[in-house]
Amino acid sequence: MSLHDLEDGRFGPYMPSKKNRVFRSSVCGREYFVKVFRDEWKERARTEFGVLSECREKGIPAPLPVAVFEGAVVMEPLEGRSVAEIFDEMFSHSLGPDISDAQRDLADNLAKWLSSFHVAFDFRLARGDAILKNFVITPSGVCGLDFEEVAPSDTLNDLGQLCASALMTDPVFTASKNSFARYLASCYWAHSGRNRADELATAVSTAIRYYAPFRSNGSELMRYAARIENGELRVG
Repeated sequence: MSLHDLEDGRFGPYMPSKKNRVFRSSVCGREYFVKVFRDEWKERARTEFGVLSECREKGIPAPLPVAVFEGAVVMEPLEGRSVAEIFDEMFSHSLGPDISDAQRDLADNLAKWLSSFHVAFDFRLARGDAILKNFVITPSGVCGLDFEEVAPSDTLNDLGQLCASALMTDPVFTASKNSFARYLASCYWAHSGRNRADELATAVSTAIRYYAPFRSNGSELMRYAARIENGELRVG
């Protein structure tokens, strides 16, 4: 099997991705997910393949890697629903400070996955780009996606990104989403055995400032980041 074979076997539309070409392919009756990186990021293919392989060895739910080519990684198909989609449905009419059992379960399951990743790699690696759309709910539970930005870094950045991702969904910073982010953080402290609550606000505001320029409401998000930094808005 070659990348050319996989390109020829592509079916269906390309999957949403701002950085890469991601598509389904069928070769010799077997289906695959294929991720082809831009030329300037070709080296990320081997990085992601290696992280996926280690995740599987360590029992961290992640797609099963099949092959790696120059600038492309091939995985077995993963069936599930995007956490971003599920989150939007859960919070579409949830504006008050209380969160439901289902919302708590989602926060706890995300915290379990993230903490298990950090613990498995001895808190040496941050997964990077830890946003809602990079997780799916499968029949077996939460599964992580897109590991191309994994690197030695402060693991608190991942939790900050995940909390920020929840808070920045439309409508932004509702009372229920604030409660979700706080509960997510408390679950992470419990599962990981590391409590860095006094540092979380900085991690969340840093994540907001990173993602805001890519959002149409970036100026509004920057103001929220400033409120967090000034202590006017509690997130952890």
